[in-house]
Amino acid sequence: MKQLKEIFGRKTSVWLALELILVTLACWWAFDPVLVSCTVTHLPMGYDADRLVRFQVASTMQQNWQIAELGTVPSEEKMLLKKVREMDEVVEAYPARSVPIGFHSVSVNSYFFNEGDSLLAWIYRFMPDSKMFEVYGLQSITPDVPTALLTHDCEYQRSIILSRSMAMGLFGTTDVAGRTIFGARHEWVSDDDGYNGRTEWVRRAYHIRAVVEDVRIEPYDRDYAIAFLCESGPEYNVPIIARLRDDVSGDWFVEARRQEVQRDLVTEHCYVRDMQTARQSQKRTIEVTGVGRQMRRNLLIAAFFAVNLAFGVFGTLIMYTRQRREEAGVRRAFGATRWSIFRGFIREAWLLTTVSVVVGCIIYFQFATARGLYDGFTSRNPAVHLWFDDFGTHFLMVSAVVYLIILCTVLIGTAIPAWRICRSTITEAIKEE
Repeated sequence: MKQLKEIFGRKTSVWLALELILVTLACWWAFDPVLVSCTVTHLPMGYDADRLVRFQVASTMQQNWQIAELGTVPSEEKMLLKKVREMDEVVEAYPARSVPIGFHSVSVNSYFFNEGDSLLAWIYRFMPDSKMFEVYGLQSITPDVPTALLTHDCEYQRSIILSRSMAMGLFGTTDVAGRTIFGARHEWVSDDDGYNGRTEWVRRAYHIRAVVEDVRIEPYDRDYAIAFLCESGPEYNVPIIARLRDDVSGDWFVEARRQEVQRDLVTEHCYVRDMQTARQSQKRTIEVTGVGRQMRRNLLIAAFFAVNLAFGVFGTLIMYTRQRREEAGVRRAFGATRWSIFRGFIREAWLLTTVSVVVGCIIYFQFATARGLYDGFTSRNPAVHLWFDDFGTHFLMVSAVVYLIILCTVLIGTAIPAWRICRSTITEAIKEE
């Protein structure tokens, strides 16, 4: 307490403390969204996006011809699938039914119910014996249904597989295989004439086949609420998703094998028109969506304040420390060592920073309780709880980061001029400036 009175007894210390309080408020406002965004975007995807490649299949036949020749296109797509699986770099491949995970394809959004509880989740469809889970590396956590059998012996629009977090959000446990779950989703309902119709919420009962590990749709998604529904039947121009060997770069494969794929992966009516890794698709998605622009804006703001913090505080600290040059000389004349004087400068800087940051955080706390903290990535799944979902944890975590950043800046800005002063001779130190 005595040392604090001595520190704040200097006019320059008071001004420096006020500056650090303002810096704390600015850093809190700038760094909070960046920390939350970085947390979400660095959550595990549940699969290796660099090793997943989408082969976009196209057909030379018109749509009405594909329907007329019902078995032609699907049989030729099976031939393409076989050729993809025979490639040296490919471990496994499967035909994706409409929506492959991780490639920014719009899936079906549905509500699921269990004894009054509801959860909005994404539905991804898979065809029986399609090896989808092996390609993505999604492991089954249901002992009776291993990963290799997840897509085997499924009931059309009846068998459903839940992610871990979805099972926890609805049932509070992952031991749900064999239970029945009710879902409601938008489906096209035809009129009696068979031509006209409308989209309605259709309620269905599903048989839970198994539970798999969590997987995320996109880098900025954090819900982990995903269900996999078994569906079969003819579908045209189905993309092929392949998983590469661990020692093969997805970017290299796409560039090096593009011409070979366009030349060899061709049948009478079908061909592969494009290839893309899941990572490339995700980067493109972030670039074109509002989330990407918002993240870049937050990063630029944080970088701006970080640079201004460094230059502004550095300049003030250098002047503040140099003003005490004569004091350091007098102390050395009375027998104080260089190290004791240097430690004194560092200790005072630490105390001054700590008090200032605490005061700044208390001021920001008043604003946070009224306006709330950054919540740009809210979750609809109660089973998915991250550190920033709790107000207390959120506030303490960001405050700790802000404190560490400001403290490191202040200590570096103090240590450089303080060490130069301590290394100077006594006569130079006590000389009038």
